[in-house]
Amino acid sequence: MNAPEQPAGHADAGQDPACVLRNVGICAHIDAGKTTLTEQILHLCGREARVGRVDEGTSVMDWMTEERERGITITAAATRVQWGGCEVNLVDTPGHVDFTVEVERCMRVLDGAVLVVDATRGVEPQTETVWRQVERRGLPALAFVNKCERPGADVLACAESIGQKLGVRPLVVAYPIGGGDEEVPFSGVVDLVSGVARRVEPDGRQVDVAVPTSMEDEVGVLRAELVDALADLDDAVFEVVCGGGEPTVEQLTAALRDATRGRRVVPLFCGAALRGHGVPQLLDGVTELLPSPADRPAPDLFHARTGAAVQDESVTDEGSDQPLALVFKIHSRLRRGVRLDLAFARIYRGAVRPGARLWNGRSGRLEVVESVLRIHADAVDELDHAGAGDVVALAGLGATGCGDTLSTEGATFRLEPPRTPSAVMAVLLEPSRDDGREALGAALRQLAREDPSLRALEDAGTGQWMLEGMGELHLEVALARLRVEFRVEPRVGSPQVACMESVRVSSSGAGEVDRVLGDERADALVELRLEPSEDPASPVEVSAAGAGLQAAPSAFAAVSAALLAEAATAGPLAGHPLCGVGIVVEGARSSTDHAVEAAWGQAAVAALRAALRRAAAADGVERLEPWMSFVVDAPVDVAGGVIGDLNSRHAAMEEVQSTGTVDRRIAGIAPLRGLIGYSTALRSLSKGRGTFTLRPAGFRPSVPE
Repeated sequence: MNAPEQPAGHADAGQDPACVLRNVGICAHIDAGKTTLTEQILHLCGREARVGRVDEGTSVMDWMTEERERGITITAAATRVQWGGCEVNLVDTPGHVDFTVEVERCMRVLDGAVLVVDATRGVEPQTETVWRQVERRGLPALAFVNKCERPGADVLACAESIGQKLGVRPLVVAYPIGGGDEEVPFSGVVDLVSGVARRVEPDGRQVDVAVPTSMEDEVGVLRAELVDALADLDDAVFEVVCGGGEPTVEQLTAALRDATRGRRVVPLFCGAALRGHGVPQLLDGVTELLPSPADRPAPDLFHARTGAAVQDESVTDEGSDQPLALVFKIHSRLRRGVRLDLAFARIYRGAVRPGARLWNGRSGRLEVVESVLRIHADAVDELDHAGAGDVVALAGLGATGCGDTLSTEGATFRLEPPRTPSAVMAVLLEPSRDDGREALGAALRQLAREDPSLRALEDAGTGQWMLEGMGELHLEVALARLRVEFRVEPRVGSPQVACMESVRVSSSGAGEVDRVLGDERADALVELRLEPSEDPASPVEVSAAGAGLQAAPSAFAAVSAALLAEAATAGPLAGHPLCGVGIVVEGARSSTDHAVEAAWGQAAVAALRAALRRAAAADGVERLEPWMSFVVDAPVDVAGGVIGDLNSRHAAMEEVQSTGTVDRRIAGIAPLRGLIGYSTALRSLSKGRGTFTLRPAGFRPSVPE
């Protein structure tokens, strides 16, 4: 495949700008080379004069201090490049399990993905996690097998791994020249569609190279397999092949494009991001194979209050010029000594300009856009407008948070917001000085606003804060930001696992309130029933049933809101959040024409507490704790000690296999509390030679200490 010969970033006359735009996320397991690939793309597209290095702390996309010190991506970073007549919005996403929610938020607003795989390791645990996120959003994707210059690199083994573990059909469209365990040194990449082999010079120039004679037969077989696969998928290619002809590059590319956008195949590219080899071919694939915003279906809309799907054609009309945008990330930065909140937004419809007035249905506020900004890592450029399909930052939205929908004033619909899983770990914080209490609270609220997977809860009685997150590293980064960005130095307790409580028996309860609130009497009676869900770790759901439910819809909304808020701290065993239970409101009555919302809420909370006391008395409440799937790679001479240590941590082994002559791969599940600080223990047991990865395995009943 070759990039079209036309000025980069310019649409043909009369062409929809959205048709020459690509919104693409780069995702992978940690250390597969996502950020290095993005840095090379910036250099090849002329966005940066040199290639930033992660190991040297000079990468443009890893701009946070914590990212450069740790050598990993923590927050998603966006940029914009031009290639082959297209504008490409690139998002470099984190690869560590603690920041999976950040990947989820980004995938929600993108149109395609590039999955990066280490050529020496194939599909790894976090690769499977991010791939499920890609599939959940129905995104067409390409795969890039990176690090082909390293010993042990095997593109075909990676293709097999992708097919088996991810359940997709990979098509090898590029193949390395040499490398791996071959005697021929790695020197470039063969494009199997066009048959052209190229390498990239240090200055970014592409140079044609000859395929070594020893590889000609292998390359010929791979190209024939690619043509046969496309003939099975495309009628035009099939007719040419059956007629004994050779399909043209254009025909093969068109067939590959249709199969990719239809998510029937995943084209597999390869190369070495650090050297630039194979990256131009990947960019050609991004622009030629992945869809533009105009090629993607319109997003689903839901009623803001009821959550029901919106069917009104006047609202869902794609041709409408009413602005519609989803805020998927909030980033706070200091600008001229003033903290400025930037709302990263995907515009689905209409155009947004400075001064635009956008309605936030969740907050009920009309927000005024101070400026529209193009994002380049931590730098921004001001724009006079942004159109449908674009991803930009909006400044001045003080009442807007992650997942909010922005539209015209009074809009009653919203886009589906990103979902945030339950936290799995927490630490206690308290100000080091009494006069630092307000600053600590403000900083924690800002962190939670930027990252919904962080939860900050204040205990008014003790003055302490509970900061909950997705893992040790997640909390470490948040605490580092408190010190560096907010100049707050709290006292920090030891990490604690965030547990939940699940109700496993049916139980009923009633709550009644009869008091004077203000100048009027308010009485309310709420009766409810708790029903265990099939999944003990599922979220709490509130529903209404029974002929005795006489409350108005607004009253039920107040009851529902109070029950969900109380469920977050209502566990009768230790005050953990509730899960795995449905709350059925069977009755909500008042002797007055209209009880105030406070009365409904107080009665609902009293009813819930009564039902929970009965369930606990019947031994029908169980404590759940987070479990993690783990994969440990360790030398064979220490594998026995590693397994013994894992057994002491209540781990359940699922697989122990050889990954070579000297290594063992140990996979299983274990309670998260047993894995706190495990990196230090593994380093000691393996003399620094072992590695491990984790991913959430849900909440399960607690095991004895």
